Amino acid sequence: MRQGMEGSTFYIIESGEVEIMVKTAYEDPLTTPRDYLGAVINILGPHNYFGERALITHEPRAASIRALQKTRCFAFDVEDIPSSSVLSGKKKATMERMAEVDSKYGTDVYDIDLISKQLTSANLENQQRGSVNTPEAIRGVDVEEDYVPPETTMPEGMERDKNDRVISLLVRFKQIRRAAKCFEYIMKSKPNFGDAGESRRRALLVSKLTRTQREDFSDLFHIIDTSGDGFISILELRRAMESVGEERSDAEVFEMINNANPDINGNTEISKKEFMGVMAEAEFHDLFLDTFEMLDVNNTGFVSAGDLDRVLCGVRDLISDDRMSIIDTDDMDMQVDYETYADMLLGKPL
Repeated sequence: MRQGMEGSTFYIIESGEVEIMVKTAYEDPLTTPRDYLGAVINILGPHNYFGERALITHEPRAASIRALQKTRCFAFDVEDIPSSSVLSGKKKATMERMAEVDSKYGTDVYDIDLISKQLTSANLENQQRGSVNTPEAIRGVDVEEDYVPPETTMPEGMERDKNDRVISLLVRFKQIRRAAKCFEYIMKSKPNFGDAGESRRRALLVSKLTRTQREDFSDLFHIIDTSGDGFISILELRRAMESVGEERSDAEVFEMINNANPDINGNTEISKKEFMGVMAEAEFHDLFLDTFEMLDVNNTGFVSAGDLDRVLCGVRDLISDDRMSIIDTDDMDMQVDYETYADMLLGKPL
């Protein structure tokens, strides 16, 4: 992430460390080396976040972010953030919140409008690719858009077709691996067959998915449904599992399919609606466990209520001015079985 670029994404650090670097208006962008990102004013570690200022103010990025080590982040596009959150840009942040954000990125010590104009001018006038100057903004460098190579630089003929096929296959492999992981979770779950509340619970989880997630899961359903009849059969699911190295017996595949529809015990195929429910439940279950496991450094299966409340409130504070504790207990040292807690968040009967 570079200072002066337009911003539309918010990041939460899961692991690793990043530094915040700022150029001031006192530096000449035309003579300063291109790889100079400015002075380091802050270092952020796990459970911290960055990128919020551009979303709140609609201003260019106020600082550059550089990873100090291998870092993993959760990324949230502004279009997927509810309008009730200040991160959506549709709700005005309080003066206290803005003062905190400005201090974090050092905007209280320089004129962001002035430095933004300088950075834009320098980027447009001092860009060189090979021996030809290209003064127009370059995607992926000056603006946060995917870089699209010119057609003349793409491989042509059979080589280009081969590369396209490889990329397509790798994307499909990753998607099916994702589904396989979700079905592993569903196979271990024990739905209350015939309980209408189970279907309503999964439908609610589907409604919590982002638009991008719903589109991804819909595409994945059609990849596995090779017959195109709108249902995934035992044979189709087994073939999908085997294609990513996950071999399962007929009994295991049948159990996966049977658990996908809690309304009936004895299912032999999965509809798209049932598939979306499976993927949503497994996706949120993994999200909860991944978050809680970061706090469980000794792999005990338990975290303190205080640590749990601190993380949940930290994220909550980004989207709400509510400051009430989330974990309803006076004993913040109490140990919580976070897998059971994740089931509770999913609305599963305990």
